[in-house]
Amino acid sequence: MERRIFLTSIPGCQNFVADYDSVHQGLLHIIVRHYRQFQKVIPTLAAVMQRLPLDLIEAVNAASSARPEEVKDRLNNVADILDSDKASASMKALIEAQDLLASYFDSTMTPTCYKKKSTTKSGKLQQIFKVKMGNADAELVLGVSKEANCPRIITSYLQKPKKPTPIAVISTPQPTKRTASGWETVTKRKRYAY
Repeated sequence: MERRIFLTSIPGCQNFVADYDSVHQGLLHIIVRHYRQFQKVIPTLAAVMQRLPLDLIEAVNAASSARPEEVKDRLNNVADILDSDKASASMKALIEAQDLLASYFDSTMTPTCYKKKSTTKSGKLQQIFKVKMGNADAELVLGVSKEANCPRIITSYLQKPKKPTPIAVISTPQPTKRTASGWETVTKRKRYAY
C-alpha cells in the first residue's frame, strides 16, 4: 500500500511516495524507529501506540533505542511479531499510527515550510522542512531515495536546528611601558564619557 504526499514547489520533485506496513522503510519504519519524537508533534500518536500488546511495545522500544549496528536485528524482531499476528488489533493500531504520520506530513511538507535539500556524509539524500515542536523551532528531516520525480521516503526524524558556532574573541594584551628599573608596568587607559 502506498501513499503519495504531494508537494508543488520543490525544484525537480513533484511528489514523495511513502510505503505502508514495512519496518525497513516508509511510514511504519518511521513509527517504529522514531515514534517518541513524533508523539511530541502528533499528540494522538501516544494513545494509539499504547493500544499495542506488551511484546510489540517492548520490541518497538528496543528498535527505537537501538544502536546503529543493532537496528536491523531489532527491526526484524518487530517484523517477526507482526508476521505472526497480522489479523490482530495491533495491525489496525499501526495502520492508524501510519495514517496519523501521513496526515502530519501532508500538513507540514508544504512549500512555505521547505528549507533545503542536503546530502549526508555517506551520500544519502535528505529533504529538510521547518516545523514547530511545541514552541521550539525544529526540522523535519526526510531521508529519501534518489529518484528525481517521485522519491520514496525511507525514513524521517525530527531534530532541533543547529545553532551557529560562536566566533571566539581573543583579547589583545595591554600595552606595556618600560621603566628606568627595567621592570615593565601596564599602562592604564582612562576613558572619559563625553
